Amino acid sequence: MNNNNAQVLLGMRVPVSLKERLARYCLSHGIKMNYFVAEAIKERLLEINEDNEDLFIARDRLKGAKFISRAEMGKYLAKRDIKH
Repeated sequence: MNNNNAQVLLGMRVPVSLKERLARYCLSHGIKMNYFVAEAIKERLLEINEDNEDLFIARDRLKGAKFISRAEMGKYLAKRDIKH
């Protein structure tokens, strides 16, 4: 059974200065450190997942990409009166 509300203890080592900064931030903002760390991990994993999806899309698009030469690009820009 997978219970999303179940919790486990996550032991890790962080620099003392980082822990102190986190404690001050959480205290001044009325946030529990456990909540802050769990949300930060969740957000970072979502960012990584989005980055991976973007890379997949970019690689897939590159498979069918048509590239032009520098000379062709120069002509294209010149035709549109764009200095390069």
